[in-house]
Amino acid sequence: MRFIKVISILFALIAGSYLVGQQLRSAGTSENGEPHDHQHAHGYDFQTKDQLLFIEEVDQPNGDVVIYAKNVGYCPLTLDIQFPDLTNMSTDVTLPYTAVVPTRAQKYKILTISPSKTLKSGSMSYRYSFNYNVGDILNAKHDDSYEYSLPFASDKSYVVGQGYGGRFSHQNMNCLDFNMDVGSKVCAARAGTVIRVKEDSNTGCKSSRCQGKANYIVVYHEDGTSARYIHLKHNGSKVKAGDKVKAGEVIGYSGNTGWSSGPHLHFEVNQPGKNVVYTVPTKFKTKKGVVTNLKEGSSYTAK
Repeated sequence: MRFIKVISILFALIAGSYLVGQQLRSAGTSENGEPHDHQHAHGYDFQTKDQLLFIEEVDQPNGDVVIYAKNVGYCPLTLDIQFPDLTNMSTDVTLPYTAVVPTRAQKYKILTISPSKTLKSGSMSYRYSFNYNVGDILNAKHDDSYEYSLPFASDKSYVVGQGYGGRFSHQNMNCLDFNMDVGSKVCAARAGTVIRVKEDSNTGCKSSRCQGKANYIVVYHEDGTSARYIHLKHNGSKVKAGDKVKAGEVIGYSGNTGWSSGPHLHFEVNQPGKNVVYTVPTKFKTKKGVVTNLKEGSSYTAK
């Protein structure tokens, strides 16, 4: 199976310091970036300002500090943490450390930071950085045998305006554009859990000034992959984060929002990797049977 690299990282930096014998601790500071998945020159800029993972430090009576993670999302999150500074302190895990934080976990223990047991005087300090990825990158693996439904209503036919590796804007990407009028029904191609929805934009145009304005729905699948349905109309989602959807269920309505050359639905399936996301080729059920590679310029009818 061929994977193609697409995206980015969320970064945070947190620090703490101690003076042994004085019980003095400086307040930690944090700086959070936003995930930003810039896809291609034509179509969309998938992004969200919703932070899904939060870190909490809990001081222990013996001087230890326990690091916990909270996952407010509807799928697992993979956390990578490393310590640029760990002076006269240690952790109970081997660094750098990777942990998968379960879906909706409220207080998931990551690690414990402990003061040196032999230090009599002087300073101790720690500073750590972390990033997280949506999904379980340690175990996600696309089920290549799965036959997807076309992402539109049964018996409806649409032309593939741009296929895998399309020269216009899908270079080196396994993405599909279906030419659809605004307001056409968009259906789940596979069962899963809705993890992200954006429907507040009513802006679309052919230039980069509309970058980041695309509405979308993201559905997480049982094999750890997720599908993105992009360029939906304003207020064009019938689902919200946390909803369970079935294959063939109407989840929204197509539009022309974001950086787009004309009304269409952009569809892709992603597999998470370490600080990247891969677009995955998929097979589809159609009225004429299962098709392994939808051809650009051809029309297909949903079963």
